[in-house]
Amino acid sequence: MREEGSAYLDRSGRVVVADASFRALLGTAGGDASAALRGRAQVDARLAAILAGEGPDRASIAAAGDLRGFEVTRILGQGGMLLRVSVECGSSSVPMSELAVQAVTLARLAGTVAHEVKNPLNAMSLQLALLGDKISSESETLSAACAGNLASVKNQIGRINEVVRRYAEIADAPASPGFDAGALVLEVTTLFGHEARRRRVPLSCDAAPGKVRAAADAGRATRLLLGLFWRAVLDVPPGEALLARVTAARGEAILSLEHPLGERDPSLAWIGAVVAEAATDMGGRLEESRADGVGRTALVLPEENRS
Repeated sequence: MREEGSAYLDRSGRVVVADASFRALLGTAGGDASAALRGRAQVDARLAAILAGEGPDRASIAAAGDLRGFEVTRILGQGGMLLRVSVECGSSSVPMSELAVQAVTLARLAGTVAHEVKNPLNAMSLQLALLGDKISSESETLSAACAGNLASVKNQIGRINEVVRRYAEIADAPASPGFDAGALVLEVTTLFGHEARRRRVPLSCDAAPGKVRAAADAGRATRLLLGLFWRAVLDVPPGEALLARVTAARGEAILSLEHPLGERDPSLAWIGAVVAEAATDMGGRLEESRADGVGRTALVLPEENRS
């Protein structure tokens, strides 16, 4: 078994977000993670090189005093770096750092995949239009007989095009100072529709575009919401319903998920810690309750001032 943690650092080396496991491995459960990381780097040249963006992206950090040694992996980005730390505690497992690399890469490839799929779809739509014109010019009877089939194929092409667009926008959402909370939750709900149906979980959304706006980074909120949705879909017992909702109260935008409780996957426990710290960093919070057989998770963010 592998104990793992993660943190995101800005360009100055400040820890922006760190989950509980990262803090525990660093030896600072509730203190200043940035200071603890700098202190550890002062006594370990390999960690100092990792933080400076130098040398290999992976290193073994030696134990120091009462602190355990750990493996650290660096993933550089435009705005800073993602650090993954881990300690082997028994049987081997896939390092979360590798999964993080995969996630980042797949997000960047989303636009390419969308382009490669949309081009053939557009060509098919054009050929359908030409085929419809040829059929109608040959025979009105044949045209009428084929109209329903052609319209059905065109409709399915439109559906595929919309799914690809939605996936590309959600997978690599751009940063922005504010966003339409209702539109975002509606998009993510639709994106998870197939997975929910596959798991026999009725998924519904009580949110409407244009009613509630959040004053937070859209790209960051999207990533957090994807994690919460994925955890919730896995948490719901088959046959039970999952409701996504967007409300506003006391100057806050509330993006919530409500569902009957199932058996939560322990391997996804880190998601809550990451979302909680990220929400706090954005001026909001993560609210979670599990009582009377019902689970509720809410990403609460400042509401955008409409004046």
